[in-house]
Amino acid sequence: MADSIRERIAQGLLSVGDQLPTEPELANEYALSRLTVRRALDVLQAEGLIEKFHGRGSFVRRPPRRVTYVSRCGVQLDQPTDGVEIENYVKPSSVLAEAPVASLMQVEPGTELAEYLYIAMRDREPYGLARIYVPLELSNLLTASTGHVPWGAEICQGLKAAGVRLARISERVVSRLPSQDEAESLNLAAGATVLVIERTAVDDQGRVAEGAHLVMPGDRVEVVFSTALAEPAGR
Repeated sequence: MADSIRERIAQGLLSVGDQLPTEPELANEYALSRLTVRRALDVLQAEGLIEKFHGRGSFVRRPPRRVTYVSRCGVQLDQPTDGVEIENYVKPSSVLAEAPVASLMQVEPGTELAEYLYIAMRDREPYGLARIYVPLELSNLLTASTGHVPWGAEICQGLKAAGVRLARISERVVSRLPSQDEAESLNLAAGATVLVIERTAVDDQGRVAEGAHLVMPGDRVEVVFSTALAEPAGR
């Protein structure tokens, strides 16, 4: 059933805003149980193809525009990627590192850190949450304004401009179900997944100078990794 409806949408037989048949009608059409129909509709909703409204039914959804996350922590920054804009930026706050953050920053639990919160928006839809962590002694070196680039890549640039020599940047990507807070903040449908990127920038002394925890909707963001290779000898 999900394949059939997916194909109808792809062929234009179902357009944005069209209402799907009711669950009893779909159960009769595909000779399925109501439970199986609901599961198929949940799959389509998680893929971002339809929206379900209690008491109204299911409707074909306008496909979300994808944006591209490109690691920019170690390169010069220009404009925000793909038209993503920062709707809200919270000034640095002081937090005590709990276990996950302490592990990310390679510090003892309870260590005081500076935290920067970013919310990336596009077309009035949330496209990502970013929490950036910096050791307090390094956060005092950041003099340029922040909050202009999605996912906080400018923090690394500010540290470099302040003389912090970054030696290595690592990014770990996983896909998982969102927490309740993440689902609400990113306006996610039931069953939708998120991409989570944990980014660490290590300086030449082996210290984590910046750690980032990025959460992005799986149906709106794609992640691209690019590696610059050295030119062959003689060129």
